[in-house]
Amino acid sequence: MPATAKNYDVTHIHQGPGDLWIIGGGVADSATPQLTLASGTPDSAAHPNSIHLGGTDSAIGFAATPKLEDIRIDQADTAVARYLTEMELSFEAELKQLDPTIIQNVAPYAAFSTSSAYNQLTFGGGSLLINPVCVACIAPKRGVANQYIVFTLFNAHGTLGLSSSVGRSKAAVYKAQFKGLADISRTAGRQTGVFYETL
Repeated sequence: MPATAKNYDVTHIHQGPGDLWIIGGGVADSATPQLTLASGTPDSAAHPNSIHLGGTDSAIGFAATPKLEDIRIDQADTAVARYLTEMELSFEAELKQLDPTIIQNVAPYAAFSTSSAYNQLTFGGGSLLINPVCVACIAPKRGVANQYIVFTLFNAHGTLGLSSSVGRSKAAVYKAQFKGLADISRTAGRQTGVFYETL
C-alpha cells in the first residue's frame, strides 16, 4: 500500500514585512477580485489615488473571524450540524508616521483640513463617518521575485480611536484597525474580502 506524501513546501512559509494601502478605485467584482500590481504596489492606472499608510512598528495582522452556532437534537450528545451566523474580517497594525494626511484614512470620524501652513484633524461636534475604503496588505514572498501575498477588505472603516504618545525614549506609534463591511451589491461569497498569493 503506497504512503501518502507529506507536504513540506517551504515556499509557502511566509516571513517578511508587508505594506498597508488604501486602494483607490477599489477592486472589481469578478471571479478573481484581485489588485493590479506594479512592482509590488497598487498599479497607479488601475488603482488611481491609492495611499500608502507608511511604516509599521510590527507585523500587520489580518483576521477572518467566524461566529458559528451548533444545531443540537435531543437524540445526540454532540452537535449534529453547524451554521455560520456572522463573519468579521479585519486588519490591525501599529503605524509609525504621525501625519494627519495618513491618519485621516484610519480615523474616519475626524475632519481633515490643510493649508500651506498646516495639516490638521479636528474632532467632535458632528456625526462624521467618511465613506468606507478598500484596504489591502501587500507582502512580497520570501525568496521569490515579483510574487506576493495579498489580503484585501473591499469596504472597511477605521474603527479605533487615535491614541499615541511622544517622548525621547521611544518613537511614536498609533494603532489602526479596519473592519470590513459586506458589500451586498457584489456576488455572494465574495462580498467582504479576499486573500490570495500570486504565482
